[in-house]
Amino acid sequence: MNAYRKEHDYTDEEVIDMLDEIYGEVDICGFDYSAGRALKELDPIAFHQAALDLADTNDRDNPIWVCAECESEYNNEDEAEACCKPEPDEDE
Repeated sequence: MNAYRKEHDYTDEEVIDMLDEIYGEVDICGFDYSAGRALKELDPIAFHQAALDLADTNDRDNPIWVCAECESEYNNEDEAEACCKPEPDEDE
């Protein structure tokens, strides 16, 4: 096998942005806050779990395939498998 699946690895800022896209702003005592930033500050454990859930969903729905030889990333396994394989000779 010439390819393997790579797990998504998100920074806290990327998780905050994704949570903001999903939940928008939250109202706390009449003030609006970023949902992602509020969750990170108020409940770091829940924030970490949300990051794991987002990565798990993206790993399942949008896997990243990597060529084992050159580490190039692809959206599907066939392209990653074919990456560093030599082209067959036309004479063969």
